[in-house]
Amino acid sequence: MQQWTPSQALTAMQRPVPLQATGAKRNENVRFGYCIGTLNFLIPESVLSEVLRAPSIFPIPNVPAALRGYINRQGALIPIWDLASVIDCRNVDESLTQHSTSVFRKHDEESILVLGRDDNRVGVMIDGLPRAIRSIEKSTRLPLLPSQLVGHVPVALFADGQLWLELNHVTLFQSLALVQAA
Repeated sequence: MQQWTPSQALTAMQRPVPLQATGAKRNENVRFGYCIGTLNFLIPESVLSEVLRAPSIFPIPNVPAALRGYINRQGALIPIWDLASVIDCRNVDESLTQHSTSVFRKHDEESILVLGRDDNRVGVMIDGLPRAIRSIEKSTRLPLLPSQLVGHVPVALFADGQLWLELNHVTLFQSLALVQAA
């Protein structure tokens, strides 16, 4: 095997083939959606997101139950919200007996979706992992929304036979923070 110096290795390299020449499909618009209870949400295209499986959530005393606590992510404290309790869109576990229909489903492993960048990150409890959504069609109008979401869902879309709401998490959490501070 021939040993090259670093300069020989760099000069021997060839330019990579441009992606357009490979025939790769680039026109497909893929978005990611997540579920909270009975509602489906899309991550806005310009929002950085990260999924965490079963992180340690550190509770905060004397705060509303919807604010589950904080997680430490890369040295930053990120608030974690349970939007299902804020919006009241929780799934009722149908496998329970008829007498306990008010008990909500417990998840074996909780998933958190962290949205945003730097100090503006916020986490939300989600049901399962996000899904790749293709073949998206924009709705001509918004559906009837829970009152907590009014003004925070700019657009609704259809994909895979389901309705998906694009949530403006920034305005939603700003309004929740104002309500909690009052």
